[in-house]
Amino acid sequence: MFTRLCLNYEAKGGGYLKAKDTRGDIHTVLPAVPYTKTDSSRRVCYRYDDTPPEHCSVTRTCSSDPLHLDHRISRDPIHIVTFTGWSDPVPTGGTSVTASKIESYEIRVNEVLPSKGIHQVDYTTNFLSIKVNHTITEMTLNLTSDNPHLYCLTLEVKDVADNVRQCRRFILVDATTFIETHPDQPFQFTSASPETGYAWQTHHNDICISWKEYFFNKFYFDNELFNGVEADPHGLITGTYEQISGELPISGTPNVHGIVKYMVSWKLNDGPFSTEIEVPDFLNQTFCKHLPVKDGEEYTINVRPVDIVGNTFQEGRTVYIDSTPPFLNELCVRNTKQDVQCKSLISNTASLLLDFGSLDYHSGITKLQWFFGKRGAKHDSETTEISHGEFKMVNIFLLQTKQKMVYYLHV
Repeated sequence: MFTRLCLNYEAKGGGYLKAKDTRGDIHTVLPAVPYTKTDSSRRVCYRYDDTPPEHCSVTRTCSSDPLHLDHRISRDPIHIVTFTGWSDPVPTGGTSVTASKIESYEIRVNEVLPSKGIHQVDYTTNFLSIKVNHTITEMTLNLTSDNPHLYCLTLEVKDVADNVRQCRRFILVDATTFIETHPDQPFQFTSASPETGYAWQTHHNDICISWKEYFFNKFYFDNELFNGVEADPHGLITGTYEQISGELPISGTPNVHGIVKYMVSWKLNDGPFSTEIEVPDFLNQTFCKHLPVKDGEEYTINVRPVDIVGNTFQEGRTVYIDSTPPFLNELCVRNTKQDVQCKSLISNTASLLLDFGSLDYHSGITKLQWFFGKRGAKHDSETTEISHGEFKMVNIFLLQTKQKMVYYLHV
């Protein structure tokens, strides 16, 4: 294949001059007078270039990006984009003069439309379009808008022979959103007992907390923008020239309504909080930690979500530890309230007066129930229930100290 075809044009001039004397009746032809011969030539070359421009990162001769943005995710609408390292490649076997050279650069900005599935770029309307000659490799873009937007920036590099290479990157501009909480969604210790409102943990295993759907960024809850973007519809943007890695890739960004990570810390009783750590598998919105728990202790865990723009929010929950059942002691029978002491569990009266003590050193007692039954003739026979009920709290005298609640009941 020819990369260049050159033609040489040459023109030569020369000869002589014969003059004729017409002043008389007889016209006399004079002798020939020769003149100096001349020649002229010109070289015209036709260059064949069907190779589009190329970036140095493709040939691994540089580490720069074909289209570099100062920030891909930002609250600031003003952005500087650079596109250095582009050249028009020399055909195989040719020389530098056989390449047609870069002619111009053009940046087009289009919006990525929110959707429930794969997003599409609205190429029908340019939010912004700027074209410069080959000497300019930097632009300042003003992407000011009242609402957050995900934009597609397409760089088109054209050589003199009209070959074109395109490259695109994505940029999110959001100066208005924030993280909030949903009061109807649970944020609780799943390792705690549901009967206690998830406030008390009755074992010494891992402490686990869950906040599914509790934290969210409302704008990204209503407008899904990070599911992934369809490939270039013309198939011209591939490989390094496509956004396949880094921030905002076409494959999508894992998130929970705009949140991209959760940080957690914890403390024991009134002690200091631990250093924050990032929650693994943050999409599950749960965290479990094996901590050296003891009865009577309390653990507070703070959860701090961080959304894709860097907004953050923090909230915590406290769980109390108590794996010991309540104590019930000094159970006996008195015949009357005037009896000074309990004599026996045997009574010959029709009514009985029970006397006992009940206490719990850690979580306290919230409910006292009684059961009255009849035992069979043999001690190993099953007891037949006669009646049961619950003691009214009005009959309970309460003595409370810090983290301890002790109850005494006399009936």
